[in-house]
Amino acid sequence: MKKLLLALTLTLAATSLSAAQVVEAIVLRVGDRIITSTQYAKRLRDGYNEIEQTSTPDQAAAKKAELRKVLTDELISELLIKDRADRIGVSVTEAEIREATGRLKEQYGIQTDQQFDESLQKSGLTRADMEARLRDTLISNKVFGRELRSRDELTDRELRERYDREKDRYRLPERAHLREIVILRPENPAAVEKASQKATDVANQARANADFAKLAQTFSESGSKDKGGDLGDVARGELLPDLDKAVFNSPAGTVIGPLSTKSGWHILKVETRLPSEVPAFESLKEKIRKDASDDAFQRDYKAYIERLRKDAFIQINEKNIPNV
Repeated sequence: MKKLLLALTLTLAATSLSAAQVVEAIVLRVGDRIITSTQYAKRLRDGYNEIEQTSTPDQAAAKKAELRKVLTDELISELLIKDRADRIGVSVTEAEIREATGRLKEQYGIQTDQQFDESLQKSGLTRADMEARLRDTLISNKVFGRELRSRDELTDRELRERYDREKDRYRLPERAHLREIVILRPENPAAVEKASQKATDVANQARANADFAKLAQTFSESGSKDKGGDLGDVARGELLPDLDKAVFNSPAGTVIGPLSTKSGWHILKVETRLPSEVPAFESLKEKIRKDASDDAFQRDYKAYIERLRKDAFIQINEKNIPNV
C-alpha cells in the first residue's frame, strides 16, 4: 500500500501565537502566523521521509538538497494562502473533513479504522496530523477555486491548436509487445548447466511453433507466468541493453533467446512491433485538456502568490533555520 503521506500535499498547520507564548526561535513570520524552528525541522524530516520512501538512494541526496532550497518559499506560500482564506471567509467544516477522510480510505482500499491508523503510523502521522493536513488542502483548494481561473472550458479548436503545436510532447516511443519465459539462475553452481539446458530446450520448443503462452505458464519462473508471459508494450530503452538490442532488431513473430543475464535466461517472443507515433487527436483530447489546465494553473498560481507576497508582512530569520 502506498503511504498516505503521498496523498496529502499541504503539510503544515501553522499556529498563530502571541509573543508571550513563543518559547523557541521563530524562523518565519507571515502576518500573524509563524513557523518555529521545531515546526520547520519537522517539515524537513517529513519531507526526507517521503523522499526516502519514493526515491532510489542515488536520487535521494539531490532531492533532499532541493527540498532544503525551496522549503522556505513553500511555507511562506502556504501561510499566505491561509491568511487569504481568513480574509475572504473560506473555512472547512468537520463534515468536509470526514468526507475527505472517507475518500482517502476508499482511494487506498482501507476498510477499517484500525487499518487506517496503522497506515498513518507507517507514514509517521497521527490522526490529528492527517486531519490538519486535509484541512489545509481543502482550504487551499477552496481559495484556488474562488480566485484562480478555471481552464476546463477550452474548446475543441483550442485543444486541437495545442495538439498541432505540441505534437512531439505526446509522441509515443518505438514499442514492442512482448511475451517472456524466464529460467532463473540457480544459486548452486552445480545446477547452472542443467538450468541453461532447460532454457535452450524451452526456446527450441517455442521456435518449433509451440504455444508460447502455454510454455510460459508451464516453465517460466517470472511473475508474468500466470499471464502467459505477457509483458504488454515495452518501449525501446526499457529493457536491459542486450535484451533491448535483440528485441528492436527483430521483426514481429520472432522468438529470441535464451539470452543470459545475471538473474537467469530470458526467452522473448516479439508479438508485434509498433513504430514511434503521435496518437490521434481524439484519443488525446482529454489529456491535452488536463495538461493545458495544469500548465495554466501553475502560471496563475505563481502570479497569484507573487501578488500576495507584495501585500504581506514577511519576515525570514535565516539564522534560526534548523540544520537537519
